[in-house]
Amino acid sequence: MVTSRIDEWVTTTWRSVASTWGLLLEFAGIGPDVDPHTRVTFRAIADAVVPETPALAEELGPEHVAGGLAVDLDEFAITYVDDGFQFGLPHLGPQGNMPIADPIAHVLDTAALTLLERGDNEEEPSLDRALSLLGPDDPSAAKTESAVGPFAKLSRRDRLRAIAILDEFEVEFSPTDHDLLELDAGLVGQLVVGFMEMIYYSEWQGYDDFTEPPSRRNHPNDPDAVQSWRQTGFPGFANGYAALRGYVGTDDGPLGDGDAWTTIDETTGVRIRRESGSFRENDYDTGGYEEPFPVESG
Repeated sequence: MVTSRIDEWVTTTWRSVASTWGLLLEFAGIGPDVDPHTRVTFRAIADAVVPETPALAEELGPEHVAGGLAVDLDEFAITYVDDGFQFGLPHLGPQGNMPIADPIAHVLDTAALTLLERGDNEEEPSLDRALSLLGPDDPSAAKTESAVGPFAKLSRRDRLRAIAILDEFEVEFSPTDHDLLELDAGLVGQLVVGFMEMIYYSEWQGYDDFTEPPSRRNHPNDPDAVQSWRQTGFPGFANGYAALRGYVGTDDGPLGDGDAWTTIDETTGVRIRRESGSFRENDYDTGGYEEPFPVESG
């Protein structure tokens, strides 16, 4: 009975979220500065996916302490998913964009409530936990308190559990009267986890304005200007990093050929060679192999 009520509530909530898309198209200016719910939800995502890790300071150095919130990863994600995702719907503008940060925030609230209804949370939700995510440039706690959703109130581990629940959801929605879109909600989980991790370790933090087209962006290429570069010791990009340096092969292997460029492992004879080799037939004897399921001709 409880499961039935959960499923019915989730379905109703998804429909409610979907119905807001038309309004979002009219209010495309809604973003992190005017929507405290979206902002605090995305801060909760960044805090869970790339958390601050003070315990690593002594072992690896202070550059390993900062997490996603220290570099405004949440702000980048909101801007990117609202302005950068192109759905190819010409009646929505020249690039067919739809702002989706706000619907994503509501979807995560749905998953959080489902987690709580099932009793799968390890810790109790806390408003103070959510408000602690706010930064100095965010709306005040008094203005944000009423906008905080259930996802942001969860602990870090419980937020990740809620994201995992999204794999169970599927939804259909109509952003306009002319479109019907189907969505596997698990894609939302992949977006908020995989995308944020990838972006955190990219070069985006160094750009003076990452919203500009690539041809107009300026990057100082300074390792000290990018948090993830400081963590990984990446020296910055340079001409030739992506150039082909040779072909991996062993002394008796079929791939790399010609003079050795450099040696990777002297013991096993793995080297980078200047010329490509060739593939060869393997030595497996498949003469007695039979298909486990006969293939019918016809």
